[in-house]
Amino acid sequence: MKIITRYIVKELAWPFFFSLAVIMFVFITKFIIQYIGKIFGKGLPVAVIFEFIYLNLAWMMALAVPMAVLIAALMAYGRLSADNEITIFRASGINLYRIIAPALLAGGVLTIAMIVYNDLILPEFNHKARLLMRSITRKKPTFSLEEGLYLKRENLNILVESIKRADEEREVSESDLLSPNAEFTTADRLEEITIFDFNNRTQFQRTIIANHGYLIFDKERAQMLFNLFDGEIHEVSTRDYEEYRRIQFEKTVIYMEAGDQILTEIQEGQRGDREMTISMMRETIGQKEVAVTEEQEKLDKAAERYLIDPDIVSGRLADSVVTATNIQLISNANRTAMSKASRRAQNSLQMITTSMNNQAYFGKQISKYQVEIYKKYSIPFACIVFVLVGAPLGIRARKGSLGVSVSFSIAFFLVYWVCLIGGEDLADRQIVHPMLAMWFPNILVGIFGLWLTYKTVQETSFINWNRLPRALQVFMRGDDS
Repeated sequence: MKIITRYIVKELAWPFFFSLAVIMFVFITKFIIQYIGKIFGKGLPVAVIFEFIYLNLAWMMALAVPMAVLIAALMAYGRLSADNEITIFRASGINLYRIIAPALLAGGVLTIAMIVYNDLILPEFNHKARLLMRSITRKKPTFSLEEGLYLKRENLNILVESIKRADEEREVSESDLLSPNAEFTTADRLEEITIFDFNNRTQFQRTIIANHGYLIFDKERAQMLFNLFDGEIHEVSTRDYEEYRRIQFEKTVIYMEAGDQILTEIQEGQRGDREMTISMMRETIGQKEVAVTEEQEKLDKAAERYLIDPDIVSGRLADSVVTATNIQLISNANRTAMSKASRRAQNSLQMITTSMNNQAYFGKQISKYQVEIYKKYSIPFACIVFVLVGAPLGIRARKGSLGVSVSFSIAFFLVYWVCLIGGEDLADRQIVHPMLAMWFPNILVGIFGLWLTYKTVQETSFINWNRLPRALQVFMRGDDS
């Protein structure tokens, strides 16, 4: 029996890794297309782009493994059936339960591994990916100059007539430029430079003309340094246009902020629900539950303080005697009391409304974290559920090709993920309990898988292949006759 177990596990291994690679390739391609406008064109180092893709491989793997299990089960058992090996097993007195058991064992091992993966590894990758994405979105496209074209930068309009690239001319030494803190190895030589400065913080409008210059980065201070040589500065007062001055210079520097040109990685930040381990989320749920209890205590105290029993109110009214002589005194005294009571009632109403809103908010937060906790268990458990579906379908389809496997897989993936996404939405809105919402797809598909397995063991038909079109029969059954 150990030989059969090893043989079936070996038959499952190749289609599992093959389908896992295909699914990951599809995920990566879709991801790159989705984020191509956000990560490319910003002057990011290639290493940063690869790091961003690498960090996002974690959630792709969490989804791809159960999908690969279903395809592997369909392909492996489909091939065994097509080559009549299933028939040989049966003739040898080995029932189908024993044949499917190795796949269930492998699915169980994968389930445990993926639960550990989802709890310990996936949250860290998700957290680092989100922080890196925030850093990337804060970085603006690389500052670049083109010959003969104006470039607007903050309050500056810059025109360069000619650019001589550093590799075409010479390497610029640090002594050639004015900033001793500049970090560079080469710099382009810019010629015939004109800069219009429209800084509203001063009363002068400046026009700067230079024979040549160099634009470099000071990474230490996150500044761009425009080093200009042999030029003039023309200043005109915006208050009195008759006031004009002209300044000649041999060397000068214009400083421009360049924090958005440098990728500064955010090292830490608040974690979202998908960036927490199970223990972190349970601790957070405990804090939210304490907050809900505190809000309920506030409501109880308000009820005891302001909601008086009707019998008490009736007794007080019966005990009070109002006569014509004291009615005016009572009326005057009550005006102040009623005004004070009205303010207290308004404050109490606001407090009760706020407390109820806080309870509703904390309740939604608790449901959200519970959803993520149950999801860390339910999605890995799909490895077992998909074996119950894939193995009998592969045996009955009698075709171990990738085409038939993918065809069956897509249908079950759609059912599974629609139920999962719909259940998550209902749980977040507190319509369905989080545990039922996250486990319902497994229950639904698992019951269907058990029914398929039972029908296959009993050798009873559950799909009438003869009613399908001829072309579809050939595809699904591999019957070319």
